Amino acid sequence: MKSDTSEQPAPAHTSFANALGMPCALLSLTSGVVSLVVAFLLWWYTFATPIKQLGEQAGVFSALLGLVLAGIGLASHRKGARRVALIAVIVNLSIVCFTVDTILKFLR
Repeated sequence: MKSDTSEQPAPAHTSFANALGMPCALLSLTSGVVSLVVAFLLWWYTFATPIKQLGEQAGVFSALLGLVLAGIGLASHRKGARRVALIAVIVNLSIVCFTVDTILKFLR
């Protein structure tokens, strides 16, 4: 009788970060670019107080969510996902900087 000791290929193990690294990094980057435009508009122009406060809160929320998504992209083992995620981190950190400057008026 033939024994069942033949080796079978090991299943490919994909982690959460590897599977969703690039989509999360791209989502973080695209939402960050849109939020950066809004942060520039709020920083540069004068708006009514309720609109400005709502924009500031949305900017902070978007930046924090973008940093979480970029963190998932940075945890990926794929080079392309890590590069896009690094750009997304820079964009989202600049959103935080512009929003904090809009709130506290450091440069204005």
